[in-house]
Amino acid sequence: MIESSKTLAVLGSTGSIGRQTIDVARYRKVKINAIAFGSNYEIGREQLNTIKPEYCAVSNVETAKKLSDEAKRIGTELFCGENCIDEMLSKAQSDVCINGIGGFDGLLPTLSALKYCKRLGLANKESLVAAGDIVKSEAKKYGKEIIPVDSEHSAIFRCIGGNVNAVNKLIITCSGGAFYEKKLAELEKVTKDQAAAHPTWKMGEVITVNCATLMNKGLEVIEAARLFDMPEEKIDVIIHRESIIHSMVEYKDNTVMAQLSNPDMRLPIQYAIDYPDCEPSETAHVNFAKLGKLTFAEPDTIAFPLLALAREALRRGGVVPCAMNAANEVAVGAFLDGKIGFTDIYKVVTYVTEHFESAEASSLGVIINADKEARRRAKDILKL
Repeated sequence: MIESSKTLAVLGSTGSIGRQTIDVARYRKVKINAIAFGSNYEIGREQLNTIKPEYCAVSNVETAKKLSDEAKRIGTELFCGENCIDEMLSKAQSDVCINGIGGFDGLLPTLSALKYCKRLGLANKESLVAAGDIVKSEAKKYGKEIIPVDSEHSAIFRCIGGNVNAVNKLIITCSGGAFYEKKLAELEKVTKDQAAAHPTWKMGEVITVNCATLMNKGLEVIEAARLFDMPEEKIDVIIHRESIIHSMVEYKDNTVMAQLSNPDMRLPIQYAIDYPDCEPSETAHVNFAKLGKLTFAEPDTIAFPLLALAREALRRGGVVPCAMNAANEVAVGAFLDGKIGFTDIYKVVTYVTEHFESAEASSLGVIINADKEARRRAKDILKL
């Protein structure tokens, strides 16, 4: 295995994607020269002492104060406050940045990474959902490449290669989440713990709930449309419970290319770092004999209506996908806090999305205002 000479910035370093990125960097012997996180003092402190990065951004001011002496002792330059990630990346100038920050909060760091880093490994799908045209425009402006880290989009990226003009459609696979085969009436009383029981992946609680509602797959349809310039009607979603096929690409001659591996986020993370090279990984081999079979089914859009809602938001365009995502973040947060039921997520997100004005997403300011307004409307409905 060839050791990597790249430098790496990890945004959202204390989260699920961030921690797995650090695992990959350790295995591949990649130098992490910058990390960023919010308020997780314990894990952040451990990472500071273990990685000893040159730069660290901590958005929570109180957490940054608690770590200031530690950072000085290690020799890490500490940044804190609202613009800390932009300031850190401007100094770090990392070869690769993995953006593992969750939600709309990851948008501005995405734009900063495109400005200051040579490559962006993008795990923050919300950046493309809310501001796809702006993100792609910035990448073109600065001559930077975006390598997708979502397992489905990494799979599509691999399968397409340089043959984008020969593609007939994309086929995104979906595990079905924690409540596969349940009917709508059965979902009214499900709990937070039940929603967190994903059948194949270990992820953060917000994305796991999004998988349970199938909103995550809806967001991925929008992300795929933005990344690969593909119209909504040419993006299929298929239930695949085993999570071995991560996505497929159908070509104009009706042949299908698929990427298969055991479900392990370290694999697309490593590919985003090593691309165009392919190096050995810690992901286990697929044992096809033991696996026995691969199964497929159509998604149930009656019990899980947010997938269809996301498709409609994509067709309407403008700021509507941004508004839908904002309402979803509010509703999922309320569900995780025990303030609403599972199917109430559907009601809030559907109402805000269907009633949101389809203005053009013409600037970052317009998108930020749409996000704020959609959150306000969602909170008003929930009386938060």
